[in-house]
Amino acid sequence: MSKKINDLIQTDGTDFIEIIDTGPTYYLEEDISIDEKYIKNKALVRMDMNIVQFPIFSKNTKRKKNEITTYFFNKNRDTYITVKPSSGELIPGEGEERVFIALMKLMKEKGMTQEFIVTAKEIKDAVKTHSNNYISEIKRALLRLSETSYNFKNTMYSNETNAILKEEISTPILTFKAQKLDLTGNETIKNTIKDGRIKEVYVIRISDHFYKNIVKRGYLVYDSDILLDINSSVSRTLYMLIEKIRFEELYVRESVFALIKKIPLKYEKKTLSTTIKTLEKAFNELKQKQLIKEFKFIKTSTWLESDVEIYFDEAHNILKQERFEEDNKELKNIYNNLAISFTEKNIEETEPATLVTNEMIFEVLEKMPLKAKTLKSMPKIIKETIENYGYEKAKATAIYLSNQKKVTNPRAYFLKALENNWADEILIKQSNESLNLDVVEKERVTKRDETVDIINKFYNSLSDELKKDIEEKTYREYIQECGQETKIQQMAFNVAKNSLISKYIEKNNLYKNEEIKVEEIKERKDENLVLELEEFNDIINKSIQMYKMILNLTDEKIIEIKREALKELGTKFILKRLTIEEINETIAEKLK
Repeated sequence: MSKKINDLIQTDGTDFIEIIDTGPTYYLEEDISIDEKYIKNKALVRMDMNIVQFPIFSKNTKRKKNEITTYFFNKNRDTYITVKPSSGELIPGEGEERVFIALMKLMKEKGMTQEFIVTAKEIKDAVKTHSNNYISEIKRALLRLSETSYNFKNTMYSNETNAILKEEISTPILTFKAQKLDLTGNETIKNTIKDGRIKEVYVIRISDHFYKNIVKRGYLVYDSDILLDINSSVSRTLYMLIEKIRFEELYVRESVFALIKKIPLKYEKKTLSTTIKTLEKAFNELKQKQLIKEFKFIKTSTWLESDVEIYFDEAHNILKQERFEEDNKELKNIYNNLAISFTEKNIEETEPATLVTNEMIFEVLEKMPLKAKTLKSMPKIIKETIENYGYEKAKATAIYLSNQKKVTNPRAYFLKALENNWADEILIKQSNESLNLDVVEKERVTKRDETVDIINKFYNSLSDELKKDIEEKTYREYIQECGQETKIQQMAFNVAKNSLISKYIEKNNLYKNEEIKVEEIKERKDENLVLELEEFNDIINKSIQMYKMILNLTDEKIIEIKREALKELGTKFILKRLTIEEINETIAEKLK
């Protein structure tokens, strides 16, 4: 920005107007409308046209100062968003996007109020930046977010009208004010800041249109830590976009051209090959971070006529549903960790008759046969069963299923048993047993409750190191009983961790000891330690041989895996901290 000192215009002999030259203004127009022939799912297009994915943060790495960018969403050019920076500035990009996501996270932590106070240190920690110059970088990002004007024409969704506003709306995303703590009048704010080194705070106010949509709209919940862990802005937008497109599908086939326009990226002939590489790199990052299972480009002629297939695991749906339910449970009508929200579900819908907890799902799952426990879809099916049929019936049907022999499809059999009331006899028996508890049984239950209390007090009195040792041993025992270790088993363990630890303590009579030492617990843990070099080498060879037979590994691949495993595990072995499980897990990881 250059100031022309001579550009002073005298108006009345006493006042002067100072003219600051910020350079020429540029206008950039981008057509990001999508022809119907590139859309695989017409229903999604109609939903997309009502809930526009705002390109609030530019993906253009060559942005110019004073460049006003307009995004058109249809051929008639009457549905658009214009992004206008302040004089001499750039429109918001990657850095501002990360700061905005961090602000969404901090807003929730501070009670979801429209106006809240943050420090540069809080934003730095949320963004996870290690820059020494973070204060000036964050301040610059906040200024851009507050001074950039967004002009919406037929694109601004309003939760109050439950529709797109037809009138033209001009608004910033937020307003921002820096306040020095040593100034008179800021004593109250200063008293809330524990760190005496902080001299300045930022007062953030989310603009009305954005805030009302944030706290009251239905939305698809994202984890801010996941978003900020994604390195590329293109990858981050792609992740949010395909999560919306797929809803709960495990397979999506989308037009490459449609994705390029929705992100948006350049698609001119001279830049198309670079854009495809950028898109492929973004997909690879999502795959590497296990946010998608796999992807595959289907090129039949030109890239603009091509598609991309995207695959997901059942675990992706389970984690997605968990995020939504956890957020819904914590803050019913409040927006969670999301940079740009999409209407997917209405969180004000009627509550299910039964409030389903993770503990209830785990209890029903535990009563099922092993084959049913290994199905990734079972937790979701159990949840829906409890909502529709009630907890007691779901539990009785799980017991009925476990009593059957030669069931080839436990999921289908479970649903059929529910539909036909095959477990009614078990349900009636359970009900009668509950009603006919005699004095002896009641005394037994009372004693049981007392034992649980003693165990809980014992566990809570232990050091953190002892608690960790007990938890690790309980987990290993649980995985051994399950017969496999997947995300489903890990999630189930976390749900029932307290009760499983309690059972482990009781089974091993740990709570009956007046004094317990770290070594007494570690003694059992150390049974799985690999202490001898010969044993270390033997376990690695056996594990690799198993994979060789199944996966037809070449000798070169085996040598490579063994070399990498030895490099990674050598230090732990020398320190006598290496377990058999760690060897197997490392080798499995090297095969990915």
